[in-house]
Amino acid sequence: MPILAVRNLSYHYQDGDYRRYVLRDINAEFEKGKFYAILGPSGSGKTTFLSLLGAMESIQEGIIEFEGTPYSNYDLNSIRRNLIGMVFQSYNLIDYMTAVENVLVAMSITQQKMPADCRAVAYNLLDYLGITKTKADRLVTKLSGGEQQRVAIARALATNVDVILADEPTGNVDESTEEEIIQIFKMLAHQHNKCVIVVTHSATVANEADVILTLRRGGFVTDE
Repeated sequence: MPILAVRNLSYHYQDGDYRRYVLRDINAEFEKGKFYAILGPSGSGKTTFLSLLGAMESIQEGIIEFEGTPYSNYDLNSIRRNLIGMVFQSYNLIDYMTAVENVLVAMSITQQKMPADCRAVAYNLLDYLGITKTKADRLVTKLSGGEQQRVAIARALATNVDVILADEPTGNVDESTEEEIIQIFKMLAHQHNKCVIVVTHSATVANEADVILTLRRGGFVTDE
């Protein structure tokens, strides 16, 4: 069974009496252990699609299922807190907190069972992603862009979710850091059996993915 399944998903914007569809009757399945890249021109609906998967937007038409259960059976906040981790291009970290505090915030609001010593786990997770304890204790504004993105990935993973969604996660980093972040996503998919779905304009990211989904005219063309 796929961990995420999309059935006849459509999404539109209303402009007076005119309804403009950016997504129309999309069907797709996403499995654990795979790294997916979603491509398409600006305005094609990539970010909208990711926002629907991440329960950042309400579904208008169609169904999204998590392990066979429709999103409509959940509270959207519970999906974001307990089932799916999000990584953003702009990091969306709390800038007056340290790296480890940002990770701890995510651990504090989830309903997932967390370990007794969350701080130690947060430090270990950050270290695993290349953020030493010294850097973990710094304000995130004192870290480089690549380091902040690693903190954002650690925050997404901290609640022990199986699905990681990322919106242009390498858009604000240099080529060397981009490659390092790609390798993290591949490791999460292939070694830790996560489902990783990345929206990107980067051919470098797409070339490393297991599955490429290209959004055209409101639907997907798949190339494996």
